[in-house]
Amino acid sequence: MWSAVVAFAGWFVILCGLRLAPVSVDQEADLEGGGSFAAAFSVYWPALGITVLVVGVAIYAAVTRRWTTAALVVSAMTAVWSVWALSQGYVMDHRPSLDGYVWTGLALAATATLLATSARNGPRV
Repeated sequence: MWSAVVAFAGWFVILCGLRLAPVSVDQEADLEGGGSFAAAFSVYWPALGITVLVVGVAIYAAVTRRWTTAALVVSAMTAVWSVWALSQGYVMDHRPSLDGYVWTGLALAATATLLATSARNGPRV
């Protein structure tokens, strides 16, 4: 169960970064017009979709007690989204401290994966 808590915490840290990371005051990093739509379409909307999936996984895990499965699924989604978001330079320029949140979430996802796969008697997926 602790691996799932760590995985959910990793995604929560990323969501906090998307909402709370300060916006750059540099005019060159400002997302105007097309840049704003591109950021919404390629970074923010997938994060919203993953959040819906994470809530679904949390409900599934609470009902079936499959915490290892939940930890692995949420960690995988967090890792894929994190790698994608880090490759989008304009978003990182627009929110300079977002990469710290993303790296922290990615580290928590890796920790959750390690906890889930090293559980006593192996992972129960």
